[in-house]
Amino acid sequence: MKSSKLIALALIILSFIWIGSGFLSAAPSNNASNESIDETKQEKEKLFQVRIREISPDLYRDEISVTGRTRASRQIEIKAQLAGQINKILKEEGENVQANDLIAELELREYGARVEEAQKRVEQRRIEYNAAKKLAGQGFNSKVTLASALADLENAKANLKQASTDFKNTKIQAPFEGIIFEQNIEDGDYVNIGDSLFSIVDLDPIEVTVFVSEREVQYVRMGQISKITFLNGQTLTGKVSFISPSANDETRTFRVTVSAENKDLKFYDGLTAKVSIPANNMQAYRISPSILSLNTAGIVGIKIVDENNKVRFMPIKIVADEQEAMWVEGPEGTVRVITVGQDFVIEGQEVNPVVAQGDSLL
Repeated sequence: MKSSKLIALALIILSFIWIGSGFLSAAPSNNASNESIDETKQEKEKLFQVRIREISPDLYRDEISVTGRTRASRQIEIKAQLAGQINKILKEEGENVQANDLIAELELREYGARVEEAQKRVEQRRIEYNAAKKLAGQGFNSKVTLASALADLENAKANLKQASTDFKNTKIQAPFEGIIFEQNIEDGDYVNIGDSLFSIVDLDPIEVTVFVSEREVQYVRMGQISKITFLNGQTLTGKVSFISPSANDETRTFRVTVSAENKDLKFYDGLTAKVSIPANNMQAYRISPSILSLNTAGIVGIKIVDENNKVRFMPIKIVADEQEAMWVEGPEGTVRVITVGQDFVIEGQEVNPVVAQGDSLL
């Protein structure tokens, strides 16, 4: 009886010893795991911390923006075709004129008399020619006499034509619709052939002349819709109406003309204007200029963090500048760009990236 009790007591004691040994062996294992976690955390804390932002490409509508000056679509200096006295001025400087409007007249009497005289001479020569022709038909006149009479008739006709042209030129007309912007004569003035009388400009359409670079001209097309912006903020919509086929020898730029309707004539010749011409559309990234870096070769780029949290340098090409941002090409797809701390890390360095919050570019 006693022996069985002793055996049972021994088994109970051994059981407690076995269970206790399990707890003792488990305690060091938990401590080792905690130590491993702490070491990983400490290693991460030792990595340099940078702020990153995921960026993806957007559609960027590129445009050519150049400044030029407006000019009249047509401008002409009207000169005297005859010598004579100005008899009447019907339109003056600053007035609008329509095509073929009478704007001034020379003294008519002298040139009217020349027309009458020339007409009489033609009639006389025609009678002489008909008579010579009749006599030649009857065998009384030679062919030489007939030819001479015909020549006299043709000469008289030519003189009449010239006299009629001179008479017509006494009436000075506007060649096209426009504005008289310069008047050089007054009533009673005597003018000689070639003297400047008026200058007329056509402001509808108005034209803007600009010069674009060799790189930009490849995107310009005839008829392309363009926006014209003036210094006062007013705008016009125009079309490309001329592209020079040859570059300027000194500037290596190409002359481009944009034309726009100006029916109310409120846009004048010589105004400064900015012309925006759409170019090609592209996928580009919008970033802050402050994140740009230079590599050891002096190439401009940005620093990104790859899937292994390693720093990578990515060359970029600047597409366009805005007031607080820029559009660039270079990356592909979505990238994690370093926005703060890029100046303190080098390519290949492992970092601790922290994702930026908010809509800021940084």
